[in-house]
Amino acid sequence: MESFKVIIRTSRPVGWSFGPILYAIGLVHSPKPFTRKRAAILQLLSLSVPLSLIVFGVNDVYDFETDTRNARKKIDGLEGTILDPHYHAVVTLAACVATAVILATSFISGRRSNVAVVSLLLFMSWQYSAPPFRFKEQPIFDSLSNGVIVDLAYLAGYTAGGGRLDRKMLALKGHILGLCTAGVHALGAVVDVEADAAVGQRTIATVFGPRLALVFGAMSYLTALLIERQLTVFGVYILGGLLMMVAPIVDLSLAHAAFQLVVYWTGVMSAIWFAEKAVAAARRRRASADGRS
Repeated sequence: MESFKVIIRTSRPVGWSFGPILYAIGLVHSPKPFTRKRAAILQLLSLSVPLSLIVFGVNDVYDFETDTRNARKKIDGLEGTILDPHYHAVVTLAACVATAVILATSFISGRRSNVAVVSLLLFMSWQYSAPPFRFKEQPIFDSLSNGVIVDLAYLAGYTAGGGRLDRKMLALKGHILGLCTAGVHALGAVVDVEADAAVGQRTIATVFGPRLALVFGAMSYLTALLIERQLTVFGVYILGGLLMMVAPIVDLSLAHAAFQLVVYWTGVMSAIWFAEKAVAAARRRRASADGRS
Protein backbone atom coordinates (compact mmCIF):
# COMPACT_ATOMS: atom_id res chain seq x y z
CA MET A 1 0.00 0.00 0.00
CA GLU A 2 2.84 2.37 0.82
CA SER A 3 4.43 1.74 -2.58
CA PHE A 4 1.14 2.70 -4.25
CA LYS A 5 1.03 5.94 -2.28
CA VAL A 6 4.59 6.73 -3.29
CA ILE A 7 3.80 6.09 -6.97
CA ILE A 8 0.77 8.40 -6.83
CA ARG A 9 2.72 11.13 -5.01
CA THR A 10 5.64 10.84 -7.42
CA SER A 11 3.33 11.21 -10.43
CA ARG A 12 2.45 14.74 -9.19
CA PRO A 13 -1.39 14.83 -9.10
CA VAL A 14 -1.23 18.55 -9.84
CA GLY A 15 0.25 17.68 -13.24
CA TRP A 16 -2.20 14.95 -14.24
CA SER A 17 -4.22 17.35 -16.40
CA PHE A 18 -1.33 18.74 -18.49
CA GLY A 19 -1.01 15.80 -20.91
CA PRO A 20 -4.77 15.47 -21.50
CA ILE A 21 -5.09 19.25 -22.06
CA LEU A 22 -2.36 19.24 -24.71
CA TYR A 23 -3.81 16.12 -26.32
CA ALA A 24 -7.30 17.61 -26.38
CA ILE A 25 -6.05 20.82 -28.03
CA GLY A 26 -4.37 18.72 -30.71
CA LEU A 27 -7.54 16.67 -31.16
CA VAL A 28 -9.61 19.84 -31.60
CA HIS A 29 -7.16 21.04 -34.26
CA SER A 30 -7.29 17.71 -36.12
CA PRO A 31 -9.40 17.17 -39.28
CA LYS A 32 -11.55 14.37 -37.81
CA PRO A 33 -11.60 14.76 -34.01
CA PHE A 34 -14.68 12.63 -33.35
CA THR A 35 -14.30 9.67 -35.72
CA ARG A 36 -12.67 7.29 -33.23
CA LYS A 37 -13.97 8.53 -29.91
CA ARG A 38 -13.22 5.49 -27.73
CA ALA A 39 -9.63 5.19 -28.88
CA ALA A 40 -9.12 8.93 -28.43
CA ILE A 41 -10.58 8.94 -24.91
CA LEU A 42 -8.45 5.96 -23.94
CA GLN A 43 -5.29 7.64 -25.20
CA LEU A 44 -6.22 10.95 -23.58
CA LEU A 45 -6.54 9.20 -20.21
CA SER A 46 -3.22 7.43 -20.72
CA LEU A 47 -1.51 10.81 -20.94
CA SER A 48 -2.66 11.75 -17.45
CA VAL A 49 -1.31 9.60 -14.60
CA PRO A 50 0.81 7.23 -16.75
CA LEU A 51 2.63 10.02 -18.62
CA SER A 52 3.06 12.04 -15.43
CA LEU A 53 4.61 9.01 -13.78
CA ILE A 54 7.18 8.73 -16.57
CA VAL A 55 8.00 12.44 -16.79
CA PHE A 56 8.14 13.13 -13.05
CA GLY A 57 8.88 9.68 -11.61
CA VAL A 58 11.92 8.94 -13.76
CA ASN A 59 13.17 12.45 -13.02
CA ASP A 60 12.86 11.86 -9.27
CA VAL A 61 14.87 8.66 -9.55
CA TYR A 62 17.80 10.21 -11.40
CA ASP A 63 17.70 13.59 -9.63
CA PHE A 64 17.71 12.28 -6.06
CA GLU A 65 21.05 13.86 -5.19
CA THR A 66 20.13 17.35 -6.33
CA ASP A 67 16.57 17.09 -4.96
CA THR A 68 17.89 16.64 -1.42
CA ARG A 69 19.48 20.10 -1.77
CA ASN A 70 16.44 21.73 -3.33
CA ALA A 71 14.11 23.66 -1.02
CA ARG A 72 11.25 23.21 -3.51
CA LYS A 73 11.42 19.40 -3.36
CA LYS A 74 9.80 18.51 -0.07
CA ILE A 75 8.35 15.11 0.79
CA ASP A 76 4.80 16.32 0.19
CA GLY A 77 5.70 19.41 -1.81
CA LEU A 78 3.44 20.75 -4.53
CA GLU A 79 6.41 21.26 -6.87
CA GLY A 80 8.10 17.92 -6.39
CA THR A 81 9.17 15.23 -3.98
CA ILE A 82 12.32 13.68 -2.63
CA LEU A 83 11.99 10.05 -3.63
CA ASP A 84 13.44 7.65 -1.06
CA PRO A 85 16.00 5.38 -2.81
CA HIS A 86 14.10 2.41 -1.34
CA TYR A 87 11.33 3.15 -3.86
CA HIS A 88 13.48 3.90 -6.92
CA ALA A 89 13.06 0.39 -8.36
CA VAL A 90 9.31 0.42 -7.71
CA VAL A 91 8.82 3.77 -9.43
CA THR A 92 11.01 2.74 -12.37
CA LEU A 93 8.98 -0.46 -12.82
CA ALA A 94 5.73 1.52 -12.62
CA ALA A 95 7.07 3.91 -15.28
CA CYS A 96 7.85 0.92 -17.53
CA VAL A 97 4.29 -0.36 -17.14
CA ALA A 98 2.95 3.14 -17.86
CA THR A 99 5.09 3.24 -21.01
CA ALA A 100 3.58 -0.04 -22.24
CA VAL A 101 0.05 1.24 -21.55
CA ILE A 102 0.57 4.49 -23.47
CA LEU A 103 2.24 2.71 -26.38
CA ALA A 104 -0.64 0.23 -26.54
CA THR A 105 -3.15 3.07 -26.97
CA SER A 106 -1.26 4.25 -30.06
CA PHE A 107 -1.70 0.85 -31.70
CA ILE A 108 -5.37 0.85 -30.73
CA SER A 109 -5.74 4.20 -32.54
CA GLY A 110 -5.04 2.37 -35.79
CA ARG A 111 -3.03 5.31 -37.15
CA ARG A 112 0.66 4.85 -37.99
CA SER A 113 1.37 8.56 -37.57
CA ASN A 114 0.00 8.34 -34.03
CA VAL A 115 2.21 5.34 -33.24
CA ALA A 116 5.26 7.28 -34.47
CA VAL A 117 4.43 10.41 -32.46
CA VAL A 118 3.62 8.53 -29.26
CA SER A 119 6.79 6.42 -29.56
CA LEU A 120 8.88 9.59 -29.87
CA LEU A 121 6.97 11.17 -26.97
CA LEU A 122 7.84 8.21 -24.74
CA PHE A 123 11.48 8.26 -25.84
CA MET A 124 11.84 11.96 -25.05
CA SER A 125 10.01 11.63 -21.74
CA TRP A 126 12.45 8.95 -20.57
CA GLN A 127 15.60 10.42 -22.02
CA TYR A 128 15.03 13.86 -20.53
CA SER A 129 16.12 12.42 -17.17
CA ALA A 130 17.57 8.97 -17.83
CA PRO A 131 20.85 7.94 -19.45
CA PRO A 132 22.28 7.56 -22.00
CA PHE A 133 21.14 10.92 -23.38
CA ARG A 134 19.82 12.68 -20.24
CA PHE A 135 18.80 15.81 -22.11
CA LYS A 136 18.34 17.55 -18.77
CA GLU A 137 22.10 18.10 -18.60
CA GLN A 138 22.54 19.40 -22.13
CA PRO A 139 22.20 23.20 -21.77
CA ILE A 140 19.65 24.92 -24.00
CA PHE A 141 18.48 21.53 -25.28
CA ASP A 142 17.30 20.85 -21.72
CA SER A 143 14.69 23.57 -22.21
CA LEU A 144 14.06 22.80 -25.88
CA SER A 145 13.50 19.09 -25.12
CA ASN A 146 10.74 20.05 -22.69
CA GLY A 147 9.12 22.01 -25.49
CA VAL A 148 9.42 18.99 -27.78
CA ILE A 149 7.71 16.75 -25.21
CA VAL A 150 4.78 19.18 -24.98
CA ASP A 151 4.61 19.49 -28.77
CA LEU A 152 4.52 15.71 -29.14
CA ALA A 153 1.67 15.40 -26.62
CA TYR A 154 -0.21 17.95 -28.73
CA LEU A 155 0.61 16.06 -31.95
CA ALA A 156 -0.58 12.82 -30.35
CA GLY A 157 -4.05 14.34 -30.23
CA TYR A 158 -3.72 15.79 -33.71
CA THR A 159 -2.72 12.46 -35.27
CA ALA A 160 -5.38 10.57 -33.29
CA GLY A 161 -7.92 12.77 -35.05
CA GLY A 162 -6.61 11.89 -38.49
CA GLY A 163 -3.96 14.58 -38.79
CA ARG A 164 -0.95 13.73 -40.94
CA LEU A 165 2.71 14.49 -40.40
CA ASP A 166 3.02 16.62 -43.52
CA ARG A 167 3.59 20.26 -44.44
CA LYS A 168 0.20 21.31 -43.07
CA MET A 169 1.29 20.02 -39.68
CA LEU A 170 4.13 22.59 -39.61
CA ALA A 171 1.62 25.46 -39.61
CA LEU A 172 -0.36 24.26 -36.59
CA LYS A 173 -0.87 26.79 -33.79
CA GLY A 174 -0.21 24.16 -31.16
CA HIS A 175 3.53 24.33 -31.80
CA ILE A 176 3.43 27.67 -29.97
CA LEU A 177 2.84 25.73 -26.76
CA GLY A 178 6.20 24.01 -27.19
CA LEU A 179 7.96 27.37 -27.42
CA CYS A 180 6.23 28.60 -24.28
CA THR A 181 7.14 25.42 -22.42
CA ALA A 182 10.81 25.83 -23.34
CA GLY A 183 10.58 29.25 -21.72
CA VAL A 184 8.91 27.93 -18.59
CA HIS A 185 11.59 25.24 -18.25
CA ALA A 186 14.32 27.88 -18.43
CA LEU A 187 12.54 29.77 -15.65
CA GLY A 188 12.34 26.59 -13.55
CA ALA A 189 16.07 26.01 -14.12
CA VAL A 190 16.74 29.46 -12.67
CA VAL A 191 14.72 28.58 -9.56
CA ASP A 192 16.79 25.39 -9.15
CA VAL A 193 20.16 26.90 -10.09
CA GLU A 194 21.77 26.70 -6.62
CA ALA A 195 20.77 23.08 -5.97
CA ASP A 196 21.81 22.01 -9.48
CA ALA A 197 25.15 23.84 -9.25
CA ALA A 198 25.87 22.23 -5.86
CA VAL A 199 25.95 18.75 -7.44
CA GLY A 200 27.59 19.83 -10.67
CA GLN A 201 24.54 19.53 -12.94
CA ARG A 202 24.85 21.31 -16.28
CA THR A 203 21.63 23.17 -17.03
CA ILE A 204 20.81 26.26 -19.03
CA ALA A 205 20.93 28.28 -15.79
CA THR A 206 24.12 26.81 -14.27
CA VAL A 207 26.10 27.07 -17.52
CA PHE A 208 24.88 30.41 -18.89
CA GLY A 209 23.77 32.05 -15.66
CA PRO A 210 20.27 32.86 -14.35
CA ARG A 211 19.74 36.07 -16.29
CA LEU A 212 20.73 34.68 -19.68
CA ALA A 213 18.48 31.68 -19.00
CA LEU A 214 15.62 34.08 -18.29
CA VAL A 215 16.38 36.04 -21.46
CA PHE A 216 16.17 32.75 -23.39
CA GLY A 217 12.81 32.06 -21.73
CA ALA A 218 11.50 35.52 -22.56
CA MET A 219 12.70 35.20 -26.17
CA SER A 220 10.86 31.88 -26.46
CA TYR A 221 7.64 33.61 -25.44
CA LEU A 222 8.33 36.61 -27.66
CA THR A 223 8.88 34.31 -30.66
CA ALA A 224 5.58 32.59 -29.90
CA LEU A 225 3.83 35.98 -29.69
CA LEU A 226 5.29 37.11 -33.02
CA ILE A 227 4.02 33.89 -34.60
CA GLU A 228 0.53 34.32 -33.14
CA ARG A 229 0.38 38.09 -33.90
CA GLN A 230 -3.15 38.42 -32.48
CA LEU A 231 -4.66 38.87 -29.04
CA THR A 232 -6.70 35.70 -29.29
CA VAL A 233 -6.96 33.52 -26.19
CA PHE A 234 -3.62 32.04 -27.29
CA GLY A 235 -2.23 35.54 -27.75
CA VAL A 236 -3.34 36.74 -24.33
CA TYR A 237 -1.88 33.58 -22.76
CA ILE A 238 1.47 34.19 -24.45
CA LEU A 239 1.54 37.91 -23.61
CA GLY A 240 0.79 37.18 -19.95
CA GLY A 241 3.52 34.56 -19.84
CA LEU A 242 5.99 36.96 -21.48
CA LEU A 243 5.36 39.59 -18.81
CA MET A 244 5.87 36.98 -16.10
CA MET A 245 9.17 35.97 -17.72
CA VAL A 246 10.45 39.55 -17.90
CA ALA A 247 9.89 40.41 -14.22
CA PRO A 248 12.60 38.09 -12.76
CA ILE A 249 15.13 39.37 -15.32
CA VAL A 250 14.93 42.66 -13.44
CA ASP A 251 14.76 41.05 -9.99
CA LEU A 252 15.98 37.44 -9.71
CA SER A 253 14.21 37.01 -6.36
CA LEU A 254 10.91 36.98 -8.29
CA ALA A 255 11.82 33.82 -10.22
CA HIS A 256 10.05 31.32 -7.95
CA ALA A 257 6.87 33.40 -7.73
CA ALA A 258 6.91 33.90 -11.51
CA PHE A 259 7.30 30.14 -12.05
CA GLN A 260 4.30 29.36 -9.84
CA LEU A 261 2.23 32.11 -11.44
CA VAL A 262 2.91 30.98 -15.01
CA VAL A 263 1.87 27.41 -14.15
CA TYR A 264 -1.49 28.58 -12.74
CA TRP A 265 -1.88 31.04 -15.63
CA THR A 266 -1.53 28.15 -18.06
CA GLY A 267 -4.30 26.21 -16.31
CA VAL A 268 -6.69 29.18 -16.24
CA MET A 269 -6.11 30.12 -19.89
CA SER A 270 -6.53 26.49 -20.98
CA ALA A 271 -9.95 26.42 -19.32
CA ILE A 272 -10.91 29.68 -21.05
CA TRP A 273 -9.75 28.32 -24.43
CA PHE A 274 -11.82 25.15 -24.10
CA ALA A 275 -14.84 27.16 -22.92
CA GLU A 276 -14.53 29.42 -25.96
CA LYS A 277 -14.38 26.40 -28.28
CA ALA A 278 -17.39 24.79 -26.59
CA VAL A 279 -19.46 27.98 -26.94
CA ALA A 280 -18.47 28.31 -30.60
CA ALA A 281 -19.43 24.67 -31.27
CA ALA A 282 -22.81 25.16 -29.55
CA ARG A 283 -23.50 28.23 -31.69
CA ARG A 284 -22.66 26.32 -34.88
CA ARG A 285 -25.03 23.52 -33.91
CA ARG A 286 -27.79 26.02 -33.14
CA ALA A 287 -27.25 27.82 -36.44
CA SER A 288 -27.31 24.49 -38.30
CA ALA A 289 -30.53 23.46 -36.58
CA ASP A 290 -32.15 26.84 -37.41
CA GLY A 291 -31.05 26.45 -41.02
CA ARG A 292 -32.71 23.06 -41.32
CA SER A 293 -35.93 24.36 -39.78
